[in-house]
Amino acid sequence: MTAYLPEEVVINILSRLPPKSLIRFKCVSKTWLSLIGTPDLITRNLINNSTLISKYEDPNNPLFFLVKATDKNETSKHTFSFLSYDNLDPEYTSEVILNLPQPNHGLNLDIVGSSSDGLLCLCFASTIYLWDPTTSSVLEPLPPITPREMVNVDFHSVGFGFDSTSNDFKVVRLLNVHFRSATNLLHISQEAEVYSVSSGSWRQLDPQVARVPYGIHTQSRVTMYLDGNFFWCATPLPLDNNEDEKIVRFDFAREVFKSTSFPDACVIGDYSSWKTTLTALNGSIAMLVYPFGKEVEMLCFDIWVLFEFGVRESWTKLIRIGPSLDLERPLGFWGYGKMFMESKEGHLVLYDPSTNTGKIFPFDGLKGSLQVALYTEFWETNEDDGEDQEEVNQ
Repeated sequence: MTAYLPEEVVINILSRLPPKSLIRFKCVSKTWLSLIGTPDLITRNLINNSTLISKYEDPNNPLFFLVKATDKNETSKHTFSFLSYDNLDPEYTSEVILNLPQPNHGLNLDIVGSSSDGLLCLCFASTIYLWDPTTSSVLEPLPPITPREMVNVDFHSVGFGFDSTSNDFKVVRLLNVHFRSATNLLHISQEAEVYSVSSGSWRQLDPQVARVPYGIHTQSRVTMYLDGNFFWCATPLPLDNNEDEKIVRFDFAREVFKSTSFPDACVIGDYSSWKTTLTALNGSIAMLVYPFGKEVEMLCFDIWVLFEFGVRESWTKLIRIGPSLDLERPLGFWGYGKMFMESKEGHLVLYDPSTNTGKIFPFDGLKGSLQVALYTEFWETNEDDGEDQEEVNQ
């Protein structure tokens, strides 16, 4: 009797394992390292299918993908379309017209996050909205920043999530505070305010306790929500030569910030020539890293996964996908190894890396404006269901 297992049997076994086990089993042998780490057709399917987010099962709370597109000709007009999670068929479309400045100087209406009770958190410039698109076509802004004496305060970034300890949805708003010292030197400090949906008001966090970091990016494409925490990418200040690119986390229950470094630049390359997109893979933080610039003709990107927050060594590069001639930007995952992408023409594409093919959806908008978010909503009232479902977001 032999201990030899055919390669197809080994692949079948490995394809059923969680991602952390796959990474650990790279050390078993050179053969397993090749099977798990080589981006051929079999390995790509193996890794993608075993690390994608699992389906959110609740027949009374159906799961949808929300697609937002900004009109190419009228940038104050935004279309929100809802696709069935199972088959991506369109279920519902809502068109919103805002009195945005024309032109908008590159500003975009961003989806910050979504909640299990149908709320969307949206942001344009310094204005934040909470909106249920199934019940209203009017966006009501949250209270603006309160003016302060002797200092200037401006909006920097925003996050949205669920606090399981208080059973409440919250918005966190990051602020830049400008003031002059006795020697007339200009100083900038970072502060944060939290809006509670249940109370309907903002309150300032203690800077010494919250420890608000510097350098957080403002673009929504580098943010994500996962398990009661909101995440941003952050760039060190110009004078912080010893600082690394980071991912910053805000814990909605404890209301504190923490950070972890990107993978070492000597491994991932020069960050100044890369863009990043944050997403979730099977409960872990994932970062899609891809080049940008006029000289980049075909898109290729690497998938990195952080298995333990705060431990830089736990970053693992799963696979490189591409190159693809027609795609420009990754938007997020669907399932079965497929991803939502934005094409160079501004179309929404469902891309299959294993075959390098894509399905184009009838949603297009201003280039760079497409966003895809996971969305849940009680489309039918269930009187027996009184339990709150925790938020799920991409």
